Amino acid sequence: MKTIILISLFNLLVSFVQAQEYSTDNIVIKQGHQTFNIYDETQTIKLNAAEFSIEYLNKPYQEKKNLFYAAQAIVTDNKLDYDLQDGTIIESIPGFEAGSGFAAKKNGIVYYPFLSSDGHQYLYYSSNKDKRVEKSGTSASWDVYKWTLKGVYQYDVEMDWNIYDNTEINILLIIDRNLDGVLQKGEYFNIHINFTK
Repeated sequence: MKTIILISLFNLLVSFVQAQEYSTDNIVIKQGHQTFNIYDETQTIKLNAAEFSIEYLNKPYQEKKNLFYAAQAIVTDNKLDYDLQDGTIIESIPGFEAGSGFAAKKNGIVYYPFLSSDGHQYLYYSSNKDKRVEKSGTSASWDVYKWTLKGVYQYDVEMDWNIYDNTEINILLIIDRNLDGVLQKGEYFNIHINFTK
């Protein structure tokens, strides 16, 4: 009986530790039963070489109102040594300059982002028919958006993580939630992922 109680308490504790926390100061990375709440501007995590998702708070893209809420991400196998800090102008960051975004197929979810440090993925949600990420819920006055990464687009082909020819990936994710074009705490995350193969 004591063993059952201890196992139950342990499972409950693990559930609390791995529960996702959504705020405008973090992003959440999920893979299977693993959940990483990322608050640091730079962080390294270890994942299996399989599909994972990045979830974050933002608002819907509203072109008619000139409210262009979107996340932007560089996905590369190169180390990202940017000296990012609060107050940095987003368009001054290499790969985030105006016109450096990669075109995605119309209204298509970006499951296989281009592997490059020269340009970024533009990730938005306008409606169920016009989106590049999924809306997975709400949190207070924000929507929760989910970007599922199945692999990368490399060598002119979509490559799943299990056949990706490297054991690491770097993702610089920027979410300009107040649309001022300037980085503030909680709006940029430089994530280094080591894959277990």
